[in-house]
Amino acid sequence: MQGTNDQMNKITDNLIQACSDINMAMRDSMNAVLQSASIVTKGCSDMCDSMSSIVQKSIDQSAKVSTAMMSAKSIHDVMDTQSNILKSNFDSLMSDMNNLSQISSRIAQDAATPVTNTINDTINKMSKMKVA
Repeated sequence: MQGTNDQMNKITDNLIQACSDINMAMRDSMNAVLQSASIVTKGCSDMCDSMSSIVQKSIDQSAKVSTAMMSAKSIHDVMDTQSNILKSNFDSLMSDMNNLSQISSRIAQDAATPVTNTINDTINKMSKMKVA
């Protein structure tokens, strides 16, 4: 009878420990997800700020284009102005797209880090459990 009670106590202790371990793993996973969500939220704010800056720059450029076109004295001036505007707009577009791409990449990397770290920690804990 004592042996049965000891076995039941051992099984109960193991179940309680397993539940505690699962609870801790779930808490760590939720914390990682919340950290990732926070990073993505901040990253979206950065992306919106960058987009706003691009729009403002575009508006400013449009005003300069209008002024330049109105001050043209000949068709040759209009053609030169148009050529310069196209080149400037293309260069600006490429620069802006590169910047947005870098921001997106940074957001993705930063957001993945907490989840990756938690997964790696969980795998390490599980591998140690099997060895023990």
